[in-house]
Amino acid sequence: MSGFQHLVTSSAGVRHAWAETADGSVVFRQRQDVGPMLERAKAMARHNDGWSPTRELRRAATIPAAIRLKWLLEEGWDCFSPDPDCQRKLCDKLDSLEYAHLRTGEFRLGDHWRHGV
Repeated sequence: MSGFQHLVTSSAGVRHAWAETADGSVVFRQRQDVGPMLERAKAMARHNDGWSPTRELRRAATIPAAIRLKWLLEEGWDCFSPDPDCQRKLCDKLDSLEYAHLRTGEFRLGDHWRHGV
């Protein structure tokens, strides 16, 4: 992080840093190496159907902290919120080709919302 001073690295591997600009304001930057997480998500998607042994839970996606923060700052919603609108947005994103690399199972999440389940 050229010109930035390291503050802390979170347990999720997000590196937080800051820098002072010419006008005296402060800029914060967060970075995360998501490569290993995405490789693991790809392996999990091919591993099995994603159901737990009791078939009560199903694996769907891995969302890196950096992606959650991006959506929160740029779009104003939290993907981990239980709010139905946030959950619909999350399902739509994860069902899209743009975010297919986050998926750990091959099924459509949005079907839950479309069928009113």
